[in-house]
Amino acid sequence: MKLRLDFSKVLVVLVCGVVLSTGVAVAQQARGRAGILRVRSFVGVGNKNLVRTPEYRSSVARSANRAQMWQCLAISYDTAPEWIDEITVRYYAMSLTKEAGAVAYTVFKTSVRYADIKAGTKHLGVAYLHPKAIDRYGDVVAVAVEILNQGEVIAERSEIKGKSIPQDWWKNATVMDSPSVKTKEGYLLSKGDSPFALVNIDDYEFAR
Repeated sequence: MKLRLDFSKVLVVLVCGVVLSTGVAVAQQARGRAGILRVRSFVGVGNKNLVRTPEYRSSVARSANRAQMWQCLAISYDTAPEWIDEITVRYYAMSLTKEAGAVAYTVFKTSVRYADIKAGTKHLGVAYLHPKAIDRYGDVVAVAVEILNQGEVIAERSEIKGKSIPQDWWKNATVMDSPSVKTKEGYLLSKGDSPFALVNIDDYEFAR
């Protein structure tokens, strides 16, 4: 059975009365508590965001296998209050596979809680998509991030490849409920759950 999801046609129906950004990345701030945090940047699509497995010195002989490539989803943000007790950052990634003329999308997601965030600029957060997910389910064509405080989404941003995928793809029912879109758990990892846990550890907020 041939699977194909044409997001561009879906948009024709959805955009009635809605103004969509024409940029590749779009940021939207929730009104209630939006002033406490501002997203500076968010990236994760394309080969430029592939990183090799880090190498650590140890007493164990080095593997002869070549270091694998991970997709890195990276966010930078500023905060205004003297302290924020906690925020939750939800990371999303969607890959594209084409086989025998059929198109299939796979969605990956994870959630990280950051605590005791001091007022300042260029706070960093990151998540990594496992190399096996890239090998099996294809290149990443869309990423998104949501930041929550006290249960409220206070900031969000997405990055997409091409024009056929909606900017709000991760919360768009037409996309997520499509039979050609599947969700896989456990492939998108927080920094602490990945081989990058100890890399530049002082540059990142305390995750719990």
